Amino acid sequence: MTKTSIRIACIAAFTAIAASTAAEAKIKRITIGSNRQGSVFYLLASGFAKELQQNLQIRATAQPHAGSTVYMSVVNKGEMTLGLNNSMDSGASVRGAAPFKKKLKNIRAIARVWIIPYGLMVKANSGIKSVADLKGKKVVTTTGPIVNLTNLNIAYLHSGGLSLKDISAVKSGGIVDNINKVVEGRADASSVALGMPAVRKAHAGVPGGIRIIPLGAGGSDAFLNREVPGSRGIMQKPSKFRPFLKTPTRVAAFDAYLNAGKQVSTDDAYKIIKVLHTNWKKMQKSYGPLRGVKQNAITPPTNPHPYHAGVVKYMKEIGNWSAANEKQQQAVLAAAK
Repeated sequence: MTKTSIRIACIAAFTAIAASTAAEAKIKRITIGSNRQGSVFYLLASGFAKELQQNLQIRATAQPHAGSTVYMSVVNKGEMTLGLNNSMDSGASVRGAAPFKKKLKNIRAIARVWIIPYGLMVKANSGIKSVADLKGKKVVTTTGPIVNLTNLNIAYLHSGGLSLKDISAVKSGGIVDNINKVVEGRADASSVALGMPAVRKAHAGVPGGIRIIPLGAGGSDAFLNREVPGSRGIMQKPSKFRPFLKTPTRVAAFDAYLNAGKQVSTDDAYKIIKVLHTNWKKMQKSYGPLRGVKQNAITPPTNPHPYHAGVVKYMKEIGNWSAANEKQQQAVLAAAK
């Protein structure tokens, strides 16, 4: 064998080793963190796992946990592939804000998957019609261990010119407990996710029904996002799914994001977002919460944390990455440093 042929053989061998190493770096199994079984997060995580497994030919499973903040650090370390998290926790994670003690620098957004309208619920016959009317009333402010929901509850009060000093603060064990406290008269007002079946049930079971209190005049999007990054305002119209709304009502809102961590490469993120985007309309037929997000709105320029580089690459290729997307991406990348 000549020196030239030996050199060529060595180059080929090194190339094969490099290619093998790169192949080994590909995801072999996809795990998606979610809240407990029976939750919407678990429903969606299971749906995404099914879709990714079918299209990528990679085993994918949903992994339930006690709460979404629990598994964010696991995703960040690369010990779990993906996780479903609300936008407030997502934004806080990369900034090292409460409830996180340090920055989770590897958390990257794959897609916004669910929009969650969030408002203050009172009994319709209580006479309470605005945030200002809550002065001196018993209001649920602390919602279980979820720090950012508590922060949003307080921001809701601030939007109407009230502070914790103006109300009698009540603690609850969670969103369902929030509803029960108002129904049972243990609180005058509490925060709820408007799409919850339990809210419609409360409306049907309480004499006179319930009412959702709108944000105060000070509750602009900029104000909310400043007080609780990842939140904003949203207008909700009366519908058969929201019989407790009699007129269009502006409430707070936050999103649910599918996030990736350290082990997800640009190539893998590209493949994941491509599967979700191209199959979005099909998945919307099977999973109701997805129906509030249009196919080309799964990567909005309102992200409180950076999108994955693979997502940016895909969205640019299909012409769905705007100047607003790029401006927000650079802003959140800077905040996450």
